[in-house]
Amino acid sequence: MSEFTVDFPMMVNMMGTLLLLMAVGYIARKTGFIDDTSSKWLSNFVICVCQPFMIINAVISVEFSTENLKTAGIVMAVGIAVHAVSAIVSHIATLKYKNIDERAIVEYGIIFGNCGFMGFPVIKAMLGDTALFWAAFYVIDFNIICWTYGMIVLSRARKEIRINVKNMFLNYGTTPCLIGLVLWLSRLTLPQPVVSTVKYIGDVCTPLSMIIVGSLLATIPLKRLLTEIKVYYASAVRLIINPLVVILIGKLTGIEQIHPFGSALLIFITVMASVPVASNSAMFAEKYDLMPARTAQIVGVSTVLSAVTIPVMIWLESVI
Repeated sequence: MSEFTVDFPMMVNMMGTLLLLMAVGYIARKTGFIDDTSSKWLSNFVICVCQPFMIINAVISVEFSTENLKTAGIVMAVGIAVHAVSAIVSHIATLKYKNIDERAIVEYGIIFGNCGFMGFPVIKAMLGDTALFWAAFYVIDFNIICWTYGMIVLSRARKEIRINVKNMFLNYGTTPCLIGLVLWLSRLTLPQPVVSTVKYIGDVCTPLSMIIVGSLLATIPLKRLLTEIKVYYASAVRLIINPLVVILIGKLTGIEQIHPFGSALLIFITVMASVPVASNSAMFAEKYDLMPARTAQIVGVSTVLSAVTIPVMIWLESVI
Protein backbone atom coordinates (compact mmCIF):
# COMPACT_ATOMS: atom_id res chain seq x y z
CA MET A 1 0.00 0.00 0.00
CA SER A 2 1.27 3.51 -0.85
CA GLU A 3 1.45 6.22 1.77
CA PHE A 4 0.95 9.10 -0.64
CA THR A 5 -2.23 11.10 -1.15
CA VAL A 6 -3.49 13.07 -4.10
CA ASP A 7 -3.54 16.86 -3.80
CA PHE A 8 -6.89 17.49 -5.49
CA PRO A 9 -6.79 21.33 -5.20
CA MET A 10 -3.40 21.31 -6.93
CA MET A 11 -4.73 19.14 -9.74
CA VAL A 12 -7.80 21.35 -10.19
CA ASN A 13 -5.58 24.43 -10.45
CA MET A 14 -3.26 22.72 -12.91
CA MET A 15 -6.12 21.58 -15.13
CA GLY A 16 -7.65 25.04 -14.98
CA THR A 17 -4.39 26.53 -16.21
CA LEU A 18 -4.20 24.07 -19.11
CA LEU A 19 -7.80 24.71 -20.14
CA LEU A 20 -7.39 28.49 -19.98
CA LEU A 21 -4.24 28.33 -22.12
CA MET A 22 -6.13 26.27 -24.70
CA ALA A 23 -9.02 28.73 -24.48
CA VAL A 24 -6.66 31.59 -25.35
CA GLY A 25 -5.54 29.72 -28.46
CA TYR A 26 -9.14 28.84 -29.34
CA ILE A 27 -10.28 32.46 -29.11
CA ALA A 28 -7.21 33.74 -30.95
CA ARG A 29 -7.97 31.41 -33.87
CA LYS A 30 -11.67 32.26 -33.93
CA THR A 31 -10.92 36.00 -33.93
CA GLY A 32 -8.30 35.76 -36.65
CA PHE A 33 -5.15 36.48 -34.62
CA ILE A 34 -3.90 32.98 -35.48
CA ASP A 35 -4.33 31.47 -38.94
CA ASP A 36 -2.96 28.38 -40.72
CA THR A 37 0.37 30.05 -41.51
CA SER A 38 1.00 31.42 -38.02
CA SER A 39 -0.10 28.13 -36.45
CA LYS A 40 2.50 26.18 -38.43
CA TRP A 41 5.11 28.84 -37.64
CA LEU A 42 4.38 28.64 -33.92
CA SER A 43 4.57 24.83 -34.02
CA ASN A 44 8.00 24.98 -35.66
CA PHE A 45 9.13 27.66 -33.20
CA VAL A 46 8.19 25.53 -30.20
CA ILE A 47 9.78 22.36 -31.62
CA CYS A 48 12.96 23.98 -32.94
CA VAL A 49 13.61 26.75 -30.39
CA CYS A 50 11.63 26.53 -27.13
CA GLN A 51 11.72 22.74 -26.61
CA PRO A 52 15.54 22.42 -26.83
CA PHE A 53 15.98 25.10 -24.15
CA MET A 54 13.37 23.43 -21.92
CA ILE A 55 15.22 20.10 -22.17
CA ILE A 56 18.63 21.60 -21.38
CA ASN A 57 17.18 23.52 -18.42
CA ALA A 58 15.59 20.34 -16.98
CA VAL A 59 19.00 18.67 -16.85
CA ILE A 60 21.36 21.46 -15.77
CA SER A 61 19.07 22.51 -12.90
CA VAL A 62 19.92 19.26 -11.07
CA GLU A 63 22.96 19.15 -8.78
CA PHE A 64 25.62 16.62 -9.81
CA SER A 65 26.73 13.88 -7.40
CA THR A 66 27.70 10.22 -7.65
CA GLU A 67 24.47 9.22 -5.93
CA ASN A 68 22.44 11.37 -8.31
CA LEU A 69 24.26 9.77 -11.24
CA LYS A 70 23.22 6.29 -10.05
CA THR A 71 19.67 7.50 -9.48
CA ALA A 72 19.58 9.03 -12.96
CA GLY A 73 20.63 5.69 -14.45
CA ILE A 74 17.86 3.81 -12.63
CA VAL A 75 15.21 6.37 -13.58
CA MET A 76 16.27 6.36 -17.23
CA ALA A 77 16.20 2.55 -17.35
CA VAL A 78 12.70 2.55 -15.84
CA GLY A 79 11.65 5.31 -18.24
CA ILE A 80 12.75 3.26 -21.23
CA ALA A 81 10.77 0.28 -19.89
CA VAL A 82 7.61 2.38 -19.41
CA HIS A 83 7.85 3.76 -22.95
CA ALA A 84 8.41 0.23 -24.29
CA VAL A 85 5.23 -0.95 -22.56
CA SER A 86 3.34 2.06 -23.91
CA ALA A 87 4.64 1.33 -27.42
CA ILE A 88 3.31 -2.24 -27.25
CA VAL A 89 -0.07 -1.09 -25.87
CA SER A 90 -0.31 1.59 -28.55
CA HIS A 91 0.64 -0.73 -31.39
CA ILE A 92 -2.00 -3.27 -30.41
CA ALA A 93 -4.65 -0.58 -29.83
CA THR A 94 -4.20 0.88 -33.34
CA LEU A 95 -3.98 -2.35 -35.38
CA LYS A 96 -7.53 -1.96 -36.73
CA TYR A 97 -7.04 1.61 -37.99
CA LYS A 98 -7.44 1.70 -41.78
CA ASN A 99 -6.26 5.28 -42.37
CA ILE A 100 -2.45 5.23 -42.27
CA ASP A 101 -2.21 8.91 -41.24
CA GLU A 102 -4.66 8.42 -38.38
CA ARG A 103 -2.95 5.25 -37.18
CA ALA A 104 0.48 6.90 -37.15
CA ILE A 105 -0.53 9.96 -35.17
CA VAL A 106 -2.79 8.06 -32.73
CA GLU A 107 -0.09 5.45 -32.10
CA TYR A 108 2.40 8.26 -31.46
CA GLY A 109 -0.03 10.07 -29.16
CA ILE A 110 -0.76 7.02 -27.02
CA ILE A 111 2.95 6.32 -26.52
CA PHE A 112 3.98 9.82 -25.53
CA GLY A 113 2.32 11.62 -22.62
CA ASN A 114 2.62 15.20 -21.38
CA CYS A 115 5.16 14.16 -18.75
CA GLY A 116 6.73 17.62 -18.42
CA PHE A 117 3.99 20.15 -17.76
CA MET A 118 1.46 17.65 -16.42
CA GLY A 119 3.87 15.21 -14.79
CA PHE A 120 6.15 17.67 -12.97
CA PRO A 121 3.55 19.42 -10.76
CA VAL A 122 1.77 16.17 -9.86
CA ILE A 123 5.07 14.49 -8.98
CA LYS A 124 6.19 17.47 -6.91
CA ALA A 125 2.91 17.61 -5.00
CA MET A 126 2.98 13.89 -4.19
CA LEU A 127 6.66 13.04 -3.76
CA GLY A 128 8.39 16.37 -3.18
CA ASP A 129 11.27 18.18 -4.87
CA THR A 130 13.51 15.10 -4.89
CA ALA A 131 11.22 13.41 -7.40
CA LEU A 132 11.55 16.39 -9.77
CA PHE A 133 15.10 15.16 -10.27
CA TRP A 134 13.70 11.82 -11.40
CA ALA A 135 11.25 13.60 -13.68
CA ALA A 136 14.04 15.57 -15.38
CA PHE A 137 15.76 12.36 -16.47
CA TYR A 138 12.48 10.72 -17.40
CA VAL A 139 11.94 13.66 -19.76
CA ILE A 140 15.34 12.92 -21.31
CA ASP A 141 14.07 9.41 -22.12
CA PHE A 142 10.86 10.92 -23.48
CA ASN A 143 12.70 13.23 -25.86
CA ILE A 144 15.24 10.68 -27.06
CA ILE A 145 12.52 8.07 -27.72
CA CYS A 146 10.04 10.47 -29.35
CA TRP A 147 12.74 11.70 -31.74
CA THR A 148 13.86 8.17 -32.58
CA TYR A 149 11.12 5.53 -32.29
CA GLY A 150 8.47 8.23 -32.44
CA MET A 151 9.80 9.40 -35.80
CA ILE A 152 9.78 5.79 -37.02
CA VAL A 153 6.07 5.59 -36.14
CA LEU A 154 5.31 8.84 -37.99
CA SER A 155 7.47 7.87 -40.97
CA ARG A 156 5.06 5.04 -41.76
CA ALA A 157 2.65 7.72 -42.98
CA ARG A 158 5.12 10.27 -44.42
CA LYS A 159 8.05 9.26 -46.60
CA GLU A 160 9.69 12.65 -46.08
CA ILE A 161 10.22 11.72 -42.41
CA ARG A 162 13.36 9.75 -43.09
CA ILE A 163 15.07 7.86 -40.30
CA ASN A 164 18.83 7.36 -40.15
CA VAL A 165 21.42 7.16 -37.39
CA LYS A 166 22.44 10.78 -37.85
CA ASN A 167 18.87 12.05 -37.61
CA MET A 168 18.21 9.93 -34.53
CA PHE A 169 20.85 11.75 -32.52
CA LEU A 170 21.09 15.13 -34.24
CA ASN A 171 17.62 16.64 -33.93
CA TYR A 172 15.74 19.22 -31.87
CA GLY A 173 14.95 16.72 -29.10
CA THR A 174 17.89 14.37 -28.72
CA THR A 175 20.69 16.91 -29.31
CA PRO A 176 19.59 19.19 -26.43
CA CYS A 177 19.43 16.10 -24.18
CA LEU A 178 23.02 15.26 -25.07
CA ILE A 179 24.12 18.87 -24.55
CA GLY A 180 22.40 18.95 -21.16
CA LEU A 181 24.01 15.66 -20.12
CA VAL A 182 27.47 16.86 -21.15
CA LEU A 183 27.01 20.09 -19.16
CA TRP A 184 25.72 18.14 -16.16
CA LEU A 185 28.43 15.46 -16.19
CA SER A 186 31.20 18.02 -16.72
CA ARG A 187 29.90 20.03 -13.75
CA LEU A 188 30.42 23.16 -15.81
CA THR A 189 29.01 26.25 -14.13
CA LEU A 190 27.33 28.47 -16.69
CA PRO A 191 27.11 32.26 -16.22
CA GLN A 192 23.87 33.27 -14.54
CA PRO A 193 22.62 35.26 -17.56
CA VAL A 194 22.98 32.11 -19.68
CA VAL A 195 21.17 29.97 -17.13
CA SER A 196 18.35 32.52 -16.87
CA THR A 197 18.04 32.78 -20.65
CA VAL A 198 17.82 29.00 -21.02
CA LYS A 199 15.12 28.87 -18.34
CA TYR A 200 13.08 31.78 -19.71
CA ILE A 201 12.97 30.40 -23.26
CA GLY A 202 12.23 26.88 -21.99
CA ASP A 203 9.34 28.21 -19.88
CA VAL A 204 7.67 29.55 -23.03
CA CYS A 205 7.31 25.98 -24.37
CA THR A 206 4.30 24.95 -22.28
CA PRO A 207 1.99 27.97 -22.76
CA LEU A 208 2.73 28.17 -26.48
CA SER A 209 2.12 24.43 -26.91
CA MET A 210 -1.30 24.62 -25.28
CA ILE A 211 -2.21 27.79 -27.23
CA ILE A 212 -1.38 25.92 -30.45
CA VAL A 213 -3.61 23.02 -29.36
CA GLY A 214 -6.43 25.46 -28.62
CA SER A 215 -6.05 27.11 -32.01
CA LEU A 216 -6.26 23.73 -33.74
CA LEU A 217 -9.37 22.83 -31.74
CA ALA A 218 -11.00 26.01 -33.07
CA THR A 219 -10.93 24.54 -36.58
CA ILE A 220 -13.27 21.71 -35.54
CA PRO A 221 -17.08 22.09 -35.33
CA LEU A 222 -18.12 21.98 -31.66
CA LYS A 223 -20.55 19.06 -32.13
CA ARG A 224 -17.86 16.97 -33.77
CA LEU A 225 -15.36 17.98 -31.11
CA LEU A 226 -17.56 16.57 -28.34
CA THR A 227 -18.95 13.47 -30.05
CA GLU A 228 -16.07 11.89 -31.97
CA ILE A 229 -15.92 8.29 -30.66
CA LYS A 230 -12.40 7.63 -31.96
CA VAL A 231 -11.08 10.54 -29.91
CA TYR A 232 -12.51 9.05 -26.71
CA TYR A 233 -11.12 5.63 -27.65
CA ALA A 234 -7.58 6.99 -28.07
CA SER A 235 -7.93 8.97 -24.83
CA ALA A 236 -9.15 5.89 -22.94
CA VAL A 237 -6.19 3.82 -24.11
CA ARG A 238 -3.72 6.54 -23.09
CA LEU A 239 -5.38 7.44 -19.76
CA ILE A 240 -6.73 4.09 -18.53
CA ILE A 241 -5.41 1.02 -20.36
CA ASN A 242 -1.80 2.19 -20.56
CA PRO A 243 -1.34 3.07 -16.86
CA LEU A 244 -3.20 -0.07 -15.77
CA VAL A 245 -0.78 -2.23 -17.76
CA VAL A 246 2.20 -0.31 -16.33
CA ILE A 247 0.88 -0.69 -12.77
CA LEU A 248 0.30 -4.44 -13.15
CA ILE A 249 3.76 -5.00 -14.64
CA GLY A 250 5.28 -2.87 -11.89
CA LYS A 251 3.54 -4.93 -9.21
CA LEU A 252 4.42 -8.27 -10.80
CA THR A 253 8.10 -7.36 -11.26
CA GLY A 254 8.43 -6.01 -7.72
CA ILE A 255 9.59 -2.56 -8.79
CA GLU A 256 8.56 -1.24 -5.36
CA GLN A 257 11.46 -3.21 -3.88
CA ILE A 258 14.15 -1.17 -5.67
CA HIS A 259 16.23 0.52 -2.98
CA PRO A 260 16.16 3.39 -2.02
CA PHE A 261 13.03 4.32 -3.98
CA GLY A 262 10.51 1.98 -2.39
CA SER A 263 6.87 2.44 -3.32
CA ALA A 264 7.60 6.01 -4.51
CA LEU A 265 9.01 4.65 -7.79
CA LEU A 266 5.76 2.89 -8.68
CA ILE A 267 3.80 6.04 -7.82
CA PHE A 268 6.20 7.95 -10.08
CA ILE A 269 5.75 5.72 -13.13
CA THR A 270 1.99 5.52 -12.51
CA VAL A 271 1.78 9.30 -12.83
CA MET A 272 4.00 9.38 -15.92
CA ALA A 273 1.97 6.62 -17.60
CA SER A 274 -1.30 8.40 -16.74
CA VAL A 275 -0.66 11.91 -18.07
CA PRO A 276 -2.62 12.93 -21.20
CA VAL A 277 -1.38 12.90 -24.79
CA ALA A 278 1.65 15.17 -25.22
CA SER A 279 1.00 18.48 -26.94
CA ASN A 280 3.94 17.86 -29.28
CA SER A 281 1.69 15.28 -30.98
CA ALA A 282 -0.43 18.15 -32.26
CA MET A 283 2.65 20.12 -33.28
CA PHE A 284 4.14 17.22 -35.26
CA ALA A 285 0.72 16.59 -36.80
CA GLU A 286 0.62 20.25 -37.85
CA LYS A 287 4.20 20.17 -39.13
CA TYR A 288 3.72 17.04 -41.27
CA ASP A 289 0.00 17.49 -42.06
CA LEU A 290 -1.01 14.31 -40.21
CA MET A 291 -4.64 15.05 -39.35
CA PRO A 292 -3.75 18.03 -37.11
CA ALA A 293 -7.37 18.79 -36.18
CA ARG A 294 -8.04 15.19 -35.05
CA THR A 295 -4.77 15.16 -33.10
CA ALA A 296 -5.67 18.42 -31.38
CA GLN A 297 -9.00 16.84 -30.41
CA ILE A 298 -7.21 13.92 -28.77
CA VAL A 299 -4.79 16.21 -26.92
CA GLY A 300 -7.60 18.47 -25.71
CA VAL A 301 -10.05 15.74 -24.70
CA SER A 302 -7.40 13.60 -23.00
CA THR A 303 -6.18 16.65 -21.07
CA VAL A 304 -9.67 17.41 -19.76
CA LEU A 305 -10.41 13.78 -18.87
CA SER A 306 -7.04 13.34 -17.10
CA ALA A 307 -8.29 15.57 -14.27
CA VAL A 308 -10.39 12.56 -13.25
CA THR A 309 -8.34 9.62 -14.51
CA ILE A 310 -4.96 10.53 -12.95
CA PRO A 311 -6.29 10.48 -9.34
CA VAL A 312 -8.19 7.26 -10.12
CA MET A 313 -5.06 5.55 -11.47
CA ILE A 314 -3.04 6.63 -8.44
CA TRP A 315 -5.77 5.27 -6.15
CA LEU A 316 -5.87 1.98 -8.07
CA GLU A 317 -2.08 1.65 -7.70
CA SER A 318 -2.52 1.90 -3.93
CA VAL A 319 -5.19 -0.82 -3.68
CA ILE A 320 -4.04 -3.38 -6.26
